Amino acid sequence: MDIKSKNYHRLAAIIIALVIFLPSLAMMFIRPHYISRQKEEGQISYSNTDLMEQLVKDTYVLYAEEYQREHGSDVTPFEIFFQRDTSAENSETQEPSSEEGSSDAGSSEETANEASTEPAASEGTSEETYEDDISSIADDFQSNLYSQWSEDFSAIRSFIEYEVLDSSGTTLDTNQSLADSQESLYDSLDNIQTNSVLNTDSGYAFVAVIEYGKKGNIESTTFLTHEKDNSSQALNELARSDPGEYLRDYYYYSGTFQPPQDRIYCFAMTKTALETYSDYDPSILYANSGYDTTADLVVLFMTFVGFVCAAAFLLPFIKVLETGNEKIFSYPFEPVCLIALCVVSVAASVTANPGALDHQSIRSVLISIGLPETVATVIQYLWGLLGWVLIFAVCYWAAACFRHIFTMGLKEYLQKRVLIYRFWPWITKWCRRIYQGLLHIDLRDNASRVLLKLVLINFIILGFISLLWYWGLAALIIYSVILFLLLRKYVRKIQDQYQLLLQATNELAQGNLNGTIPEDLGVFEPFREEIDKIRTGFRKAVDEEVKSTKMKTDLITNVSHDLKTPLTAIITYVDLLKDPNLPAEDQKKYIQILDQKANRLKLLIEDLFEISKATSKTVQLNIVDVDIVSLLRQVKLELQDKIEATDLLFRWHLPEEKVILPLDSQRTYRVFENLLVNITKYAMPHTRVYITMEDTENHVKISMKNISATELNFNPSEITERFVRGDASRNTEGSGLGLAIAKSFTELQGGRLEVFTDADLFTVEITFLKP
Repeated sequence: MDIKSKNYHRLAAIIIALVIFLPSLAMMFIRPHYISRQKEEGQISYSNTDLMEQLVKDTYVLYAEEYQREHGSDVTPFEIFFQRDTSAENSETQEPSSEEGSSDAGSSEETANEASTEPAASEGTSEETYEDDISSIADDFQSNLYSQWSEDFSAIRSFIEYEVLDSSGTTLDTNQSLADSQESLYDSLDNIQTNSVLNTDSGYAFVAVIEYGKKGNIESTTFLTHEKDNSSQALNELARSDPGEYLRDYYYYSGTFQPPQDRIYCFAMTKTALETYSDYDPSILYANSGYDTTADLVVLFMTFVGFVCAAAFLLPFIKVLETGNEKIFSYPFEPVCLIALCVVSVAASVTANPGALDHQSIRSVLISIGLPETVATVIQYLWGLLGWVLIFAVCYWAAACFRHIFTMGLKEYLQKRVLIYRFWPWITKWCRRIYQGLLHIDLRDNASRVLLKLVLINFIILGFISLLWYWGLAALIIYSVILFLLLRKYVRKIQDQYQLLLQATNELAQGNLNGTIPEDLGVFEPFREEIDKIRTGFRKAVDEEVKSTKMKTDLITNVSHDLKTPLTAIITYVDLLKDPNLPAEDQKKYIQILDQKANRLKLLIEDLFEISKATSKTVQLNIVDVDIVSLLRQVKLELQDKIEATDLLFRWHLPEEKVILPLDSQRTYRVFENLLVNITKYAMPHTRVYITMEDTENHVKISMKNISATELNFNPSEITERFVRGDASRNTEGSGLGLAIAKSFTELQGGRLEVFTDADLFTVEITFLKP
């Protein structure tokens, strides 16, 4: 049973080998022989080939070479063909000629320089703009047009015979020494033709003559072959074409192309040279002629490919062969597809190009090292056969691998044979991460890293597409559609996020300071923090405005109360004094009360002026070096009567040495005075008051601590506001401006005044920085 199975395996291997070998053998013999037969039977219609245009451009190259030999190689082709002096030509000066070339060199160069600085007049603003940059036009002409003419002539130069003559028939340039001819080509024209057709015994395949007049006009063209046709007329039409049309269309350049003048150009190619050249570059001779093998050979090749693929699909159905499930046919989809596409693309391009592999390089090398021609030819054919076998083997292998799509089912094939499917979760996760990364780009950071990543990904994708040859266009279309859909989705997401941002800003603009942005803002996420800052700032500003409004209301109320109280007393006692029967003792008492109330009203008004100037920062400070220890002791002495009138025990802890600070002594005195007076008014009797001064390297801190007589139920930060008093009932003496004035004067001098409370302990700290 095993022997029988092995025999069937051998039979399957033989059948597969034949399926691959027979099309390979057919392509190896059919292609080269079919191309050779087409060459032999096909009549070349020269008027329909690129050879005509090639010969015309060759005249330009030969003329430029001659001109540069006469006038120096530094003369550029652009100067030769576009900016030569035409005035000299009108005076019948032949340029260049063998007799007069040297005498005209100087004038020609001067003319070229003048022409380069004075381009031909143009019509319209656009033409003037382009003609200002003659150098770019010259570079384009020389790099795109003339360089191509020169390369094409270099390729045909070794195959063609040419002569350059002047109007008198003098030969100026020729390569006829290569042909061993005793007579010039131009002189032998009459001997090698009969009725405008080359003689049958002539060794030339064609002879062409192009004659230019004094002004570069075409005087005559001749194209002789072994068949009578319209080639001379076709050559004449091509010779009259204007190569400068490209510059006029692209640059609006108005300069005129100057073809050769007073020159006759003769070209000829022998039959042997033509055959060799047609092998070297068949496109120039057969591009537009009846010789076209592309369609036939490609159809034949694709037929063989279809045959091999069909065999790969059908042979496994023959059960006894037991083929189709070999390990070699179990490769993943992606590498099989890539290899098959590349191999078939290369094979199709070779099949479609008649000139491909026609040089038989291996055969030539083997003959050159001494192998017999027959052996070299056999090796060349075997090499070609090996190449075709490899191509059709790949086709069979790929088709056998793809066959499992039908045997396994699409779902199972995707799971087991498609690499992308296996890595799809990772790929989608990676793509989703990149997509989310784009949606959450922090606009505050440098985005170069993200952009570099995107460029590299795009480079990899386009690089892979470029490997797909002809199928790359379809892949590029698919990639462009996918990219469009992704970008559209990305832009729509950005637009949605932008709408959320606009909604949040509109709510803020309408005064909604408590709104939130519940959704993700993506690339606009950094604006969430900024909007929160704006919302916080607005809320703080509103709170400050509310507080300011309340303070203004309280200010009016408190000022009215504090002004009304002494004013009412003054009015009352003035009315009492109007009584003529009032005793003298009562009069004296009432006058003392009036004086007391008037002084209180005066002090209140003065305090109002002081706090107003301090708040508006219009106080003129007189900064001098002040011994702050001595100043505080002076305030102590001035208020000694008030201090002694209380039952308070003052504990002074001041430095023994001087502490000098740049201050306004009058305003600083007022600060200390207000604070000490405040203590005498509101401190609890029979308690201690601690006044200390701390002198450090950077600052001086004065601290005043006392126990309040009333409960400290106010906000310490508000006690220094105007008309705010610890006595809410406002029954005690005072305007409520003392602490406000002290704080304002301290801050005007660069200091800081802070109030702290701890139960009933009231503390005021004044800090001055040292310069």
